[in-house]
Amino acid sequence: MSWDSIITAAVGIVSGGAIAGFYLRKQTRGEATAGVVKESMEALRSALETLTSQQEVFAITIKSKDDEIVALKEQIKELNLRVAENERKVAGMQRTIENEIRLRKKAESNICFVSDCEMRKPKLGTYKPK
Repeated sequence: MSWDSIITAAVGIVSGGAIAGFYLRKQTRGEATAGVVKESMEALRSALETLTSQQEVFAITIKSKDDEIVALKEQIKELNLRVAENERKVAGMQRTIENEIRLRKKAESNICFVSDCEMRKPKLGTYKPK
């Protein structure tokens, strides 16, 4: 074995190791990148599942609130009808009260508490309702 063959073998081993090192470096870097991509995909998947579940909860909440709004609108209509009916009754009672007050004022102006009063109209015991 000559020095030439020894040097050539050493250079070959070193250069082959360097090429293998570069190849393995790229391969390990690719594996690390694949691991990061896989982890990020899992994180995105879990975030998507969380968002989906939140969206379902929000949809259920919105539907229940919409149903509640419809029920409250119906209740408002019913209460408006009751208020209108009560206003009509109050107006009728007000007319009756005003009429009674008017008749009492007229009666009080014509009542005489003295039993043998000469100014009494009609005379005591002679009143006949129409």
